[in-house]
Amino acid sequence: MRPYLLGLALGLALLAGAGATTWWMLDQRALARAATTYDVPLEPVDIPTDDASRAEGERLAWLHGCHGCHADSLQGKVFVEEPRVMRLVAPNVTQAIRAYSDPELARLIRHGVKRNGTAAFAMPSGGFYHLSDTDLGRLIAHLRAAPVRGDTWPPTELRILTKVALLRDEVPTDAGTMDHAAPRIGASGDTSLVGLGRYRASTICTECHGITLRGQDNAPALVQALGYTLPQFTALLLDGRARDGRDIGLMGTTARRRFRRLTPREVEGLWHYLRAMPLTSSP
Repeated sequence: MRPYLLGLALGLALLAGAGATTWWMLDQRALARAATTYDVPLEPVDIPTDDASRAEGERLAWLHGCHGCHADSLQGKVFVEEPRVMRLVAPNVTQAIRAYSDPELARLIRHGVKRNGTAAFAMPSGGFYHLSDTDLGRLIAHLRAAPVRGDTWPPTELRILTKVALLRDEVPTDAGTMDHAAPRIGASGDTSLVGLGRYRASTICTECHGITLRGQDNAPALVQALGYTLPQFTALLLDGRARDGRDIGLMGTTARRRFRRLTPREVEGLWHYLRAMPLTSSP
């Protein structure tokens, strides 16, 4: 090989090696960022054993989207599959929770923190945090009673664009952004109609509409409910129909799969709460 060609080849090889080393270092930094741990203490939780509590726990699981993300029988599913972004897998709950104690499972639900202390991606714990102890116990009772399924899935995989976003602090998790010591709405003891509405809004609506219910991404601010009469609002929540009767996409699907399980008092409470909610404060 001629000397200049040899020099060019060596130069390219060095550049390739430097590029590979740089990417490896960035990759390791991104994985380390994803492996950040959160020191959230375990708390005791009472799990009921009666059939009525488990039945209510099943209703709550549907309302809060457990069966949406983890599939109808909690067998898990591939939730996101984007070639350069990530594979996000909602695990098989019926198998995964067998490794969790009740306090560990309560922490996972309320705080989005797994057994090893790392954050659970896409776990909407900012809302679940406000669950009352009673409702959390019922929910866990239902999850524990679910028949074990044998479904297996590939692991969650963070790919190049997500890793770059991690390094730029553009992939927030609830575990990393929420206040783990904030007053819990479900512990307020407010049993009024508006109090019930506030509780349900804070635990089932914040996932899409933001922790302050002022909207996020493509989900509108819930102050828009001010324009609905109670019958119209009931049709919105239970059937997913806007005031003019049209189906409204994701909200329509969510309403028919999840929110149709709301009781009439819960629907009325939500309507009254949203009408009374200050326009510039958190829920």
